[in-house]
Amino acid sequence: MSSGHDDSSGSNKHFTFTIENGAVTAYFEVENGITQQESIDNRDSFVIDGTQITHTKQTSNGPEITVFSDPEGDGSYTVISDSTDDDRPGSGDRKGYQFTINDNNEVVEVFEIKNGVPELDPIDDDGTETYAVNENGEVVRTDDEPGIGTEITVYADADGDGTYFRVSEQWASNSPGSGRFKFEDRLVYSPTDGDDHVGVRGGEDCHGGQGADDFVIREAAHLRIGDFNSSEDNFIIFDTGLGLLSREHLESFVTGIHRSDDDQDFIVDFGSTASVTLVGVASDQISWDDVSVLS
Repeated sequence: MSSGHDDSSGSNKHFTFTIENGAVTAYFEVENGITQQESIDNRDSFVIDGTQITHTKQTSNGPEITVFSDPEGDGSYTVISDSTDDDRPGSGDRKGYQFTINDNNEVVEVFEIKNGVPELDPIDDDGTETYAVNENGEVVRTDDEPGIGTEITVYADADGDGTYFRVSEQWASNSPGSGRFKFEDRLVYSPTDGDDHVGVRGGEDCHGGQGADDFVIREAAHLRIGDFNSSEDNFIIFDTGLGLLSREHLESFVTGIHRSDDDQDFIVDFGSTASVTLVGVASDQISWDDVSVLS
């Protein structure tokens, strides 16, 4: 059993967790001596990392991520971060999508949800971008780049509310070594207990699971990695297709390395339009030895 303290409102509020076989099976809010069990369904996931528990709840506006901490190990957990309160670029939100699917099970319209509002994202009409619904009810987007390769992205609506989230993507070159990207294994966007290759996207906090995870970066944007841990053999891989040649080449584009204003996060800036934020990582918990450059 475990719990938490949040005295910002003047009340003695904390949380306790029931953990069985390394997994959270129930959790409770305790305030002024009154215990109330919180609901858990298939939209909720928990990652236990030492004295911290990260709770991710999928919503129509993206995931709500709350990090609980029990530094004293007494079973009393406090909320140390909440993505819904963070207004920094690229923080907290996971992009949601909606699809118009006709009676023939064909995707005819695509909408990206921005600030809670669906905005039409026109499908390319040159035949290079196609959508299909597979036998699991997932939407599969295929983006062909003639002479280069194909990117396949899978979207799922886990709770049946009509909003889909990316669950995986994979790049396949037309011939070995000739594609835009070098890394051709499947990238996932939801953590597991195994060793994952995790896609890192702008505008989304990405999280790995409990294994030795690779965080794969493919775009120049404001990026956030929610649970990087070098002691678990986590690794950051730059596979941007932008012509990066080595770690030294990547390092030449760094314009600043600093802590966040609340001293909780480690941030590397690449000019004003791109950065990588490692949430909750101390300066001595990351080095260039944890980074690989493929392209």
